[in-house]
Order: sequence, then C-alpha cells, then structure tokens
Amino acid sequence: MSGLLPLTSREFKKWYRNPISLVTGLIQPFFWIALFGSAFAGLADLSGASNSIIEGAPNYITFILGGVLTITGLFTAMFTGVNLIFDRRLGTLGRFLIAPIKRSSIVFSKIFSAIARIIIQVAILIGAALVLPDGLRFAHGFTLFDVGVLIAAVLMISFIFASIFNLIAIRITQPNSLFGILNLINLPLLFTSTAMFPPDLMAGWIRTVAKYNPVSWSADSIRTVIINGSLTSSQMSQLGIWLLALFVLAVALVLLTYFLSEKGIRE
Repeated sequence: MSGLLPLTSREFKKWYRNPISLVTGLIQPFFWIALFGSAFAGLADLSGASNSIIEGAPNYITFILGGVLTITGLFTAMFTGVNLIFDRRLGTLGRFLIAPIKRSSIVFSKIFSAIARIIIQVAILIGAALVLPDGLRFAHGFTLFDVGVLIAAVLMISFIFASIFNLIAIRITQPNSLFGILNLINLPLLFTSTAMFPPDLMAGWIRTVAKYNPVSWSADSIRTVIINGSLTSSQMSQLGIWLLALFVLAVALVLLTYFLSEKGIRE
C-alpha cells in the first residue's frame, strides 16, 4: 500500500513522543495483571479450584493472563478509530486524501501502529506476571508453538476490533459519538466472555453467549497453551477451531476495511 510505512511511523511517533500517552500505555498493562490477579486470587483457594474452577491453572494470575492479554489488545485496538476522527477534525485527513497514496493506507497505518503498541504491552504484561508474587507459572513448559499461539490470538483479536472501529470512524465525524459506542460495547464484550472469569461462575445464558464471543476464543486459546503445555488431541482440535474462527473473522474484516476505506473515506 502506497504511503503505509511513513503513515504508520507517524502514528507510532505520535504515541511515544507524547509522555502521558506513552507512560499510561506502558503502565496500564501492569495494573491490569496486578489488580485483577490480586483481587480474584482467592478463587484458587476454593475447594477443588485448582482442578476445576480455574481449569487446572496453578493460580489465578496464570488463569487470567490470556484474558488480560486479549483485553489489552481489544481496548487498544478499539481506540484506533478515534485518531481517524481527530485527523478529520484537524484537517490532516484532508491533506492525506489529496496526496498520491492509497486511502486504505490512512486507515491501516493506524491499525498497524496500534499492533506495535499492543506487542510492547503484551511483553510488559508477561514480564509483570512473571515477577508478581504467586505470579505466572508455566507448570508444563512453554514451547515455541505456544508462543506462536499467544501472538496469533492477540494479533487476530486486535485486527478484528481495530477494523470494526475504523470502519465506524470512517462514517462518524464526532469523537463523542465514537466514545459512546466504545463505552456501550467494551464492557459487555468483556463480561460476556471467559477473559476474566471461569465459565463455571457464569449464569447459564452468559455462558452460552461467551461461547460465541471472539474475546473468549482468543482468551481461551492463550489460556489453553499456558496452562497445559503439551496438548491432547481434543485440546488441539478445540484450539484449532478457536484460531480458525478468529482467522476467518479477522481476514473478512480486514478485507472489508480495505474496500470501504478505498471507496468511503472522506473529509
């Protein structure tokens, strides 16, 4: 895509040259894992919890890590659309539209910049989880395959929601409108998924919804390889289903974003 690399570099520089944005973006993942991990650590002390409620994880931080990585990617990706609206309001978008670059590059530069930030946040989260008291434990090892699953799941959930919210931002001119949609969607996505809580603690209807929530697919994929290490054939099959579903959804939305941004983006 013509112009993609310099536009992505521009977006990333906007992040690390803004001290407040940089510090909050780096510290926020630590708070996620430290506060949630400590607040619900008592789940591991329940009778039989280590074998059932937290799905065999040695502690709650190990259980929750897949969900926190997913939610970090989700929230960071969702806010990429805001930058597009501000570029429109400040007149920057108008200058890009008359430049000899693909219009889709404008949108995808924001998505790829967000992906770079998410990767940094994921690294911080894993480091924080390892050093916290009673923190992350790879009881059954952690192979290159497991690393690949973790990265793939986070990247795909990030592409899914970055694409969705940039598609919305293409048609919206007021940032408050997008913030309203963000606030309407983010918490329901979180609490109707298995990102933070085991399905055994959910009401029946929420458990059903969680099965079809992409946030659950990503969180459960990461959780499966972190907790189990070597997978059984049934676990591998289920993991394949989750990752395939994420891949199909991500590809469909990325293609939709490409075609709509080429035709529909305007000042």
